Amino acid sequence: MKLKKVHIHNFRGILDQEISLSDYSLLVGPNNSGKSTVIDAIRAFYEKDGFKFQPESDFPCGVTQDKDSWVELTFSLSDDEYDSLAEVYKQSSSKELRLRKYFKTDTRIADGKSAAGFIFGYKADGSLNNEPFYGAKNVQSGKVGDLVYIPAISEVNEHAKLSGPSALRDLLNEIMSDVVQGGEAYKDFSAAVQKFSGSVRGEKTADGRSLADFESKINEFLKPWQIDFKLEVPPPQPGDIIKSLMRWNLIDRIHNRSLDIDLYGSGFQRYFIYSLIRLSAQYGGRRRAKKAKDFRPELTLILFEEPEAYLHPPQQEELARSLRDLAAAESWQVICTTHSAHFVSRNATDIPAIIRMRRSNGEVKAFQIGDSEWESIIHANQQINKIAEKYPGMAKRMQQDDAKPDMEAVKYFIWLNPDRASAFFADHVLLVEGPTEVALINKLISDGKIGNARSGLYVMDCIGKYNIHRFMNLLGRMGISHSVLHDNDDDKGEHAEINKLIEDSKDPCWTLAIKQIPGELDKMLGLPSVASHQKPQHTLYLYETGQIEQGKLDDFCKLVEACLASDVAPNPMEGGESTQTR
Repeated sequence: MKLKKVHIHNFRGILDQEISLSDYSLLVGPNNSGKSTVIDAIRAFYEKDGFKFQPESDFPCGVTQDKDSWVELTFSLSDDEYDSLAEVYKQSSSKELRLRKYFKTDTRIADGKSAAGFIFGYKADGSLNNEPFYGAKNVQSGKVGDLVYIPAISEVNEHAKLSGPSALRDLLNEIMSDVVQGGEAYKDFSAAVQKFSGSVRGEKTADGRSLADFESKINEFLKPWQIDFKLEVPPPQPGDIIKSLMRWNLIDRIHNRSLDIDLYGSGFQRYFIYSLIRLSAQYGGRRRAKKAKDFRPELTLILFEEPEAYLHPPQQEELARSLRDLAAAESWQVICTTHSAHFVSRNATDIPAIIRMRRSNGEVKAFQIGDSEWESIIHANQQINKIAEKYPGMAKRMQQDDAKPDMEAVKYFIWLNPDRASAFFADHVLLVEGPTEVALINKLISDGKIGNARSGLYVMDCIGKYNIHRFMNLLGRMGISHSVLHDNDDDKGEHAEINKLIEDSKDPCWTLAIKQIPGELDKMLGLPSVASHQKPQHTLYLYETGQIEQGKLDDFCKLVEACLASDVAPNPMEGGESTQTR
């Protein structure tokens, strides 16, 4: 079983949003954009570890269309899971299960009780069943798999304690169960315990007391009742062994000594927690699959908040790869919130699995690119190939493989390195042609020459003018406000059509401005010609040494400011619906 969609209605800042999920999904966006709201809505559905909907804090504060609050989860089922599903919930068109959990509602179930807190399933005809899904609440919990939640700040003890429920105890129970079933060690241990049980009964204290004597005296009192009292020490069950007899520690191999995990850094502690969960996938996958008449699907859904916390970039990339591998396992799924451009960059081959959250005027909206939107982007991106057909020189500069639709995904994977992936966390993105513009504009902002530059601005190198429309198409559909600054190259030849392509790629909601540099940047600033790879440092050198004419520099600053004059993001409630997958 895998979770395919989550539909959230009236939960905190989300009024009504539907999000499609992949095996491995990333929730991205600036701080306070609503990423954790999605995670907590799913947690409230499962009510794992006592996490529940709180009407005072979880129902939206503003105006809502109705007074209901609920979350719907849509699952895809395996053949065996679908076969064991009750007939009333079987969909005729797909092997999916769609469930709704009410948090707050005036709806009543058949016996007159409030529907709040109950899960209901959709029937084959698309209507919502008015009877709770598989009956009582405690029965429902085992019908939607298991949930593992790792908060941004997490204590190791929550996942590694042996005295109570934890990932480590579940792992050891799984292994110990197999050991008990077929191992000689447990048989020998049981025999030793039985021998001890018999021997210890006769052992006496210094004043002559013994367990056997205590047992005998109790039985004297119980004799009229014809009942005997008997003491014994039974062989402990695997769970008792783990809970009471086992303990774990960490050995520093350099100093050959045991150290408490609290003495290690937060980065190691979080990686240790993740290692336990990853082992759960490996050991859990070894269980024998049993066909069951009762509907009990297998799913472990991991909700991981900020997995990059306390890890340096190479470790972040390693963890990102590892999480993708884990999510590819059968009956495992991972949803992460992240502020890490490294995590986004590693997911660039699967852009539809990236969900960007945005909060505007208190309302949270989700933006992602579905399959149909992705096809639309590919079509729009390849319009430049039609221009190239008219200009042999341009066609020569563009490789033949560039015309293939499959190349679009490859390009985004290469281009969305950790630096460019920062655009997903920006409040506004300024798209420019290359590194020279990036270096100069960032320096001008740092020196206070750009008066209206605000925090949250990211200046993106589009790797040339030919690719600007591609990034516009991506940013627009992900709900990222952006502006464009590019050379007009005197609007001659192929550049006239490319300039028009950039203008035509404008998103009505998210492209705030498109400004053209007269001719080229070098000509506008009066820069001497140098090799392209030397332009960034050469331009900064001329700026730092005062060799750029002040009037020309002021004109360039005004162009940049014109791109940022409306850098207050548009209201996504006004015309932004087309950017969402619904």
